[in-house]
Amino acid sequence: MINRHPVIVAVGQITHREKILHDDPSPSELAKRAAQACLDDCGCSDLLRYVDSLSVVNMFCETENPTGPLCDLLNINPGLREYTFIGGNTPQWLVNRAADRIAEGRIDVALLVGAEALYSETRTFDWMRTYNALEGMSQRKEIIGSTRRGFSAHEYDHDAFGATRMYPLFENARRARRGLSIEEQRTALSHYCADLSKIATDNPLAWFQEARKSQEIGEVTERNRMISFPYTKLMNPIMTVNQAAAIVVTSTDTARRLSIPEEKWVYLLSGAEAMEKWLISERVNYWSSPAVRVMTERAMEMAGLGIDRIDFFDLYSCFPSAALIAASEIGLDVDDLPDLSITGGLPCFGGPGNNYTMHAIAHSVERIRENPEQTGLVTGVGMYLTKHSIGIYGGRQPERPWDRSRLGPIQETIDGMESPDLCLEPEGQALVETYTVIHDREGEPDFSVVVARLEDGRRCFAQTEKDRGVLIAMETEEFVGRRGFIRKGENGPNRIRF
Repeated sequence: MINRHPVIVAVGQITHREKILHDDPSPSELAKRAAQACLDDCGCSDLLRYVDSLSVVNMFCETENPTGPLCDLLNINPGLREYTFIGGNTPQWLVNRAADRIAEGRIDVALLVGAEALYSETRTFDWMRTYNALEGMSQRKEIIGSTRRGFSAHEYDHDAFGATRMYPLFENARRARRGLSIEEQRTALSHYCADLSKIATDNPLAWFQEARKSQEIGEVTERNRMISFPYTKLMNPIMTVNQAAAIVVTSTDTARRLSIPEEKWVYLLSGAEAMEKWLISERVNYWSSPAVRVMTERAMEMAGLGIDRIDFFDLYSCFPSAALIAASEIGLDVDDLPDLSITGGLPCFGGPGNNYTMHAIAHSVERIRENPEQTGLVTGVGMYLTKHSIGIYGGRQPERPWDRSRLGPIQETIDGMESPDLCLEPEGQALVETYTVIHDREGEPDFSVVVARLEDGRRCFAQTEKDRGVLIAMETEEFVGRRGFIRKGENGPNRIRF
């Protein structure tokens, strides 16, 4: 009997939909409610009294470290307190860290919580203010997780930053790699998102509980404008939600000592994390994710499972390309996919900036409690398909102890992959590697982002001129693989002409 195997013993989730003037909770208040919900879930009314480790997922619109105020709200005094930088990978990463510490005997009871309150009558979300605050946060030593900026100055100069612009680059590269037409891609994406909406319809915690038809999702209308080709608004995550989730991780012996019933225990079978080559310009290609592939292989080996032994998945779904690329990398048949979410995914369940995966883990715990023979696989993603985490969960205690030293060198494997050289001032013929067209608030095509390869194999970034005819053509004709002439920009981005 392994006495210190990490188990999740309690989960709590809050979805606060009402815009009530006198009930306008802060993220910390929502986090408090989620943590307190854990008590009812596990039946141990004094569980929080034993918490000796508190990990808080970045709350996005709270710029100060909330761990102290949250401890005051919960009347707890853990010796270890940590607050993450931004990233949808962080909840699963925190679970993996807590499991390590519990297995090593360094802590006994870990509370992990995250919350965001972006849906409000009285608060206005200001992107610039938030980004400025995050810049300052990256200099604070108490923040855990990579605080490196997600884009280079050269990428910024070509508008190659921001999730709504970057994930379409992956999607268009994926389309060309699979040999799909633009219409076939639109149909496939629409069906994928429609399936998410059906799952969310049956989930009382989902933010949007309306089953949408695939045609409604794929058709560009005034209410469903194109954001960045090929993603319509309904294919994007919605961040303006009030949601919180918390979980409590402990060891089997501590859970037994606290008289938490074994039917509440869900075992961590394995967990891993990895980072892709950091900058978009450094990626090996734009249609795959070596980090997900290597990370998943090692996690499956640690769990002693094959992909055929996984009963359900929740693959991070900030944008379709994130989940669909991951599905391919973990070994699923992309032409005959199972459900890739148990919540309804970020476009339908809710797309909080950092804490979605905590909800996916909580849902997994509830599902495994109902079916202890099942196993589930959850992934998290941060930045631009950059930071990854994975967890595999089950209802039966594994034979081997939790020991992640068996995973081997994951990051070294990825870092050792060859990247193409980047040419900052290109001149000559170039072949389009991937691209997207960004639309304005009125739904009109505004500008493009193009990644191309020169004849000598060097990669370069460019934009077309703001020619509406060219931009429309880029959404109706395949431009991946098309040749153009690229030249150095004059006081602006490089330009490509077709």
